[in-house]
Amino acid sequence: MKMALEGIRVLDVSEAGLAPVCCRILADMGAEVIKVERTESGDQTRGILKISGNVPVYDINYVFEFYNFNKKGITLDLKQKEGRQILHKLVEKSDVFVCNFRPHALKSLELEYQTISKINPRIIYTHLSGYGLHGPEKDVGAYDFVGYWARSGVMASLGEPGTPLPFQVPGFGDNTTGMYAACAIMMALFHRERTGEGQEVCVSLIGGGIWSMGIVLSSVLATGLEYPRVSRTCQSNPIFNSYECADGKWLQMACIQGDRYWSGVCKALELGKLENDPRFETHEKRMKNNLALIPILDKVFKSKPIDEWAKRLAKENVIWTVVKTPAEVAADPTPWADGYFREIDHPSGKKLKMITPPWQFSRTPPTIRSTAPEFGQHTEEVLTGVLGYSWDEITALKDKGVIA
Repeated sequence: MKMALEGIRVLDVSEAGLAPVCCRILADMGAEVIKVERTESGDQTRGILKISGNVPVYDINYVFEFYNFNKKGITLDLKQKEGRQILHKLVEKSDVFVCNFRPHALKSLELEYQTISKINPRIIYTHLSGYGLHGPEKDVGAYDFVGYWARSGVMASLGEPGTPLPFQVPGFGDNTTGMYAACAIMMALFHRERTGEGQEVCVSLIGGGIWSMGIVLSSVLATGLEYPRVSRTCQSNPIFNSYECADGKWLQMACIQGDRYWSGVCKALELGKLENDPRFETHEKRMKNNLALIPILDKVFKSKPIDEWAKRLAKENVIWTVVKTPAEVAADPTPWADGYFREIDHPSGKKLKMITPPWQFSRTPPTIRSTAPEFGQHTEEVLTGVLGYSWDEITALKDKGVIA
C-alpha cells in the first residue's frame, strides 16, 4: 500500500521533543526521515530516563522511542567542515529540513535558512523554537515547560483558584506544537507541489500554546479583562462539571445544552422534584442559582459508585465520561479498538506497547515500520546509499571523528 508521504525525504537535525515529534508524524505517514545526531552523545532524550526522577524507568527508553519511530539515524559532527559538507549534500537530496537550534548556533553551523535554501531552493526549511525568530527572545532557549506551559497562559489557567499552579504533563506542549508544525510542513509541501517554490516555516512553543489557548486568549483580547481560574464549586453550568462518586472515582459531565439534558440528569439522579423547581427549571436559572445546585449534585453523586452512575447516565443519554488516570487509559478497550495503542516486538527482545497517531486514513494509513534507531545505526547506509560515499571515505571520516 502506497503511503501518503512516500518519496518525501526529511532531514531531522534536532533533539529533545518538539522537532523530533514533528518529524515522527511525517515518518509515520511514509516520509523517509533521517535523524542527525551529535557524534559524542546523540540526542539528549537518549538519557532522559536517567535524569528525570519523576519518570518511571523501563528497560526500553520509551520516551526516545515515542519521538523517533520510523526514522533512520546517523551521526555527524557539524562543528567540523566535513560534517557540514555531508549535511549539505543531504540537503540537496531532501524535501524538508527541520531544526530547533537557536539562531547563533544555526549561523555558526551554517544551518540558517539563507544557506540551506541556496543549496536547495525547493526545500521546506522548518525552524522550531521557544519564542519565535523575530522577537526580543529569539535567542532564548526553552522547553515546553516554559515556552508552552508557562508563557502561553496554559499553566495559570488550570487548577482551583488560590491553589498552587499545577505541574506540567511531560511533553504536552511539544506534542501539541509538533502537530501544528507537521501541519505547516504539509501545507508548504502542497504549495510547492503547485508552484515549485520552497520556503521557510517557523513554529514556536509560545505560538503553539497561544493557539491552544485560543478561546481564553480571544476573550482577553476582545474584552481586555483577565480570564479567571474557576472553581468547580461555582461552575456557572452545574451540569458541565466534575463530581466525585462514592468509590472516590470522578466523572465529568459536559451538558453544554443545559435545557436539552436537564430532564435526563434529574431522572438519572432520581431528582425528579428538581426538574421543575423554580430555581433550576431553565438553564439561565441554574446558572443564577449554581451555588445552591452544585452542593445538591455533590451529595447525590457521592452516594453511589461510578459504575452505578455509568448505567444511569448512559440510559438517559447524558453527555458524560469517567475521569481516568493514565494507567486506566492504557487499559481502556476503546483506544485499543481504534488502534491508538499497539503492541510491537522490540529489537531488544521485549514487547513494547506504544502510541500511534490520532488520525486514520482509509487508503494511506500511518504505519509503524521500525522502532527508533540505535545510535548511528544508519550512518553507513545513508552515506553509501544516498550520497555514494566509498568505504575508504567512510573509514577516513570515522578516523577524523566526523561520524561515530
